Formats: sequence, C-alpha cells, structure tokens
Amino acid sequence: MITIVFYSLTGQTRRFMKKLSYDKTLELKRNKENPDVDNDFILIVPTYEDGLGFIDDFLDRNRHYFKGVIGSGNRNFGPEFCHVARRLSKTYQVPVLYEYEFNGTDEDVEKVKGIIENES
Repeated sequence: MITIVFYSLTGQTRRFMKKLSYDKTLELKRNKENPDVDNDFILIVPTYEDGLGFIDDFLDRNRHYFKGVIGSGNRNFGPEFCHVARRLSKTYQVPVLYEYEFNGTDEDVEKVKGIIENES
C-alpha cells in the first residue's frame, strides 16, 4: 500500500486529505523532525515555495521511495499554479501525477483515488 505524504500550509491540502479519506498518510510539518518512510509514496504539496526546504530534506532522505507528486493551488496564480509540484518533479525526476485547485472537487478526489490505486 502506497503512502500519501502531504504538507498543508493554509489547510486546503489537509481538507483535501480528509475528503480523500485514505488510511496510510504522513503529514510533513515545518520546524519538526519528520520521520522517514519505508515504502513507496506520493507527495501532495501546495503552490507556495517559501520555507519548504524541510520538504527537500525529507525527499533527499527518501528519494528512492518517491513515485510522484500532486500539486494543489489557485489557478489565479497563473503560471505559478502548482509551481512547487513542478519544481519537485524536475528536481527528483518523478512525474506530476495530478494538479487540482483549492481543496479539490469530488471529481478531483475520485481522480486521485484512481492514481493511488494505479500506483499501489
């Protein structure tokens, strides 16, 4: 079973995770010691870049399990929409699996469930 690792800056990603209601999750916390994983995972991150070095630290330690990234954000950001997911995709050579806006629609939840099932 794949793990969903996520970070929620404003609470939108956490709300999406509640709608997803997936059992095997790990929420990364800023200024905390985040545990390593011991199995494959997908990362869900917001658009904001500021202060996310702890995510790179986590990924550097766990890159061999990192299978893909999902981005969340606000389409009003234009080309910056899901910027962090795209940067991490390039840096760690993993695919951007999906992008959604705010805390996601029911359709977004179903699509991400399908992605999880496909990656498991």
